[in-house]
Amino acid sequence: MFDQLYANLKSLLFPDSDRHAIPMLDGPFRPDNRLEALEEVGDTIPACDDIAAGEAGEIFVSSGHEILRLSGPGWETREVYARFDAEVGALAYTGGSLYAGIFGRGVLLLRSGMEAARLDICAGVPLRCPTAIAVLANGEIAITEGSSLHLPGDWCRDLMERNSHGRVILAAGDLSTARVLAGGLAWPSGAIAAPDGKELWVCEAWKHRVVAYPLQGGRGPRIVMPNLPGYPARLTAAPGGELWLALFALRTQLVELVLEEDKYRREMMATIDPSLWIAPSLRATGGYLEPLQGGAIRKLGIIKPWAPARSYGLVVRLSAEGEALESLHSRVGGRHHGITAVRMVDDRLLIASKGGECLLQHPLGDRS
Repeated sequence: MFDQLYANLKSLLFPDSDRHAIPMLDGPFRPDNRLEALEEVGDTIPACDDIAAGEAGEIFVSSGHEILRLSGPGWETREVYARFDAEVGALAYTGGSLYAGIFGRGVLLLRSGMEAARLDICAGVPLRCPTAIAVLANGEIAITEGSSLHLPGDWCRDLMERNSHGRVILAAGDLSTARVLAGGLAWPSGAIAAPDGKELWVCEAWKHRVVAYPLQGGRGPRIVMPNLPGYPARLTAAPGGELWLALFALRTQLVELVLEEDKYRREMMATIDPSLWIAPSLRATGGYLEPLQGGAIRKLGIIKPWAPARSYGLVVRLSAEGEALESLHSRVGGRHHGITAVRMVDDRLLIASKGGECLLQHPLGDRS
């Protein structure tokens, strides 16, 4: 209780105290082209967002208004598992049941592609922006809701408005009951039970950090990773207590400056098309009006890989303590950008590139 009181007073009296300079991409974050070089799984998957591992090696992938089921040795067989009247984002699978986060509709429990239960309200507030779903050891599920104001597809507007209206919800496995674990968060975008099962690790995108919340009461939350170089998305567990973390965009000094300049930012949002805002993106269009063109001037037809990144691809391997161990990159000029999800399936890491509209696979034993 005292830790939370101290944190609240600190944020009120010293509102700038938690701001950090953007860390350099060095050490375990040193740029490479490993993510760009990974093999794609099958054909293009439009709006590829999240991945859930089913039974017998099958996987489920959210794609626009559909959930796809991929099966076979190389996941070459693809079929539509379920289709909705709104977009699908977060997924989680356990014991024959698939949980799906539907934009503006809440979280559904699906069996054989049919709705068995729905959670669309918690603590009197509609659940409209589910961003991630995690199954816990006790049978509960943890749901991160990015914002009470915007849908998942409006994440960029939520960032530019500098909102902190997200929350973490704990629900029964059958979605019959739910309670709020934490609120007032800056776009919580991923969650996973810690290796010891006593905490829930939550990615808070707009604060570029991973925070651990105790699942059994007691002490308050603690910061696991305080100053990431990008905006974190979803996590997946790996052998040996390690984890993999997806980051859907990099932080840049120009965007950080725009976020501080309230008058400029508000006028930009009011007068300019959102696709042309000075803001992160899941993909670069290459259009001549797109911002940051000057820093990526081509020579001999090649975009400089060290140019300012409007879109980027980044996946990080973490220790059980949350320390970065290695990373995979798709740099400026690459295609495998906007990484929104990672999922371990057998001996391979599957990676959802929403910007590249594809699913990538990375052999676990490959550390080259």
